Amino acid sequence: MIVQRIVFTPESLAKLRLAPRPEQFRETLFALGMLSTGSGGAPFNAWRRRVGAWAGAGGIVGLARTVRTFPDLYRVAEKASAEDTSARTATATVPAAFKPRLLKDLEAFHRVAVAPYWSRIASHLEAHLEADRNVRGQITLSGGIDQLLGTLHPAIRWEPPVLEVPGEGEDIKLEDSGLLLAPAFFLFSRAPVLIEQRAGLPPLLSYPVPVKQDWSDEPQGAGAGSDQALRALVGRTRAAVLQTLTLTCTTTQVGERVGISTAAASQHTAVLRAAGLISTLRTLNKVQHTLTPLGGALLRGEMT
Repeated sequence: MIVQRIVFTPESLAKLRLAPRPEQFRETLFALGMLSTGSGGAPFNAWRRRVGAWAGAGGIVGLARTVRTFPDLYRVAEKASAEDTSARTATATVPAAFKPRLLKDLEAFHRVAVAPYWSRIASHLEAHLEADRNVRGQITLSGGIDQLLGTLHPAIRWEPPVLEVPGEGEDIKLEDSGLLLAPAFFLFSRAPVLIEQRAGLPPLLSYPVPVKQDWSDEPQGAGAGSDQALRALVGRTRAAVLQTLTLTCTTTQVGERVGISTAAASQHTAVLRAAGLISTLRTLNKVQHTLTPLGGALLRGEMT
């Protein structure tokens, strides 16, 4: 197995961290990689059939297959996203039609392959993150950092001060940036993935978590009932806005992702904010919205 080496210093070992929350962008790329390679096994068969029936699946899967490794796909997508953000920051008049094709394809794939299942995926990962913190905290207390890094995954090898992970590339020498550990849902049955993030952010090591056989039954089972109840309560469009805001978005981004005008998105977010379901932060000329704990609970069907 080809491995990549992460070389730690005492300072970087002290900054080893577990990701605070799941990230839809990363999970969307992992889902695309799973679909393009046919991996995942039985727990993802039903999901794969549903997503494979989507008319746009062939093009986006073909794109994923032309990229040699996942880190390469991540860097390409991240670069396109950064360029798109820079263009929109420079001028507020850049129309959605000029959004990079890769981002349009990824957003369409996300709406079909990840968004309908996100409440269950997020709950699964958040529960795992909490359990992981507790378990790995106990491991660290009893066996130290050596035992913590030595028990991450069978494909990961720890020989102090070097952590060997599956992948290609030059050695990564950590100075004082540390390493971010992130459990991943759509890496199930696959090897961990090391991602070198943008400047200023620590490298990120994603590793698979266990997945239940029936996880994708949500859109047709109890989750569908929750979605229908949510739509009946707040309306179809506002339910879509809430689902979009599992990631922080500007008003313009909400409109683009839901398929409504920016003016309509502004009206819907105002109603949701007044109800305490979202919060809004204004910085200079940018307005960003995100779910409140109450909005998240409503979206996950946890209101009792």
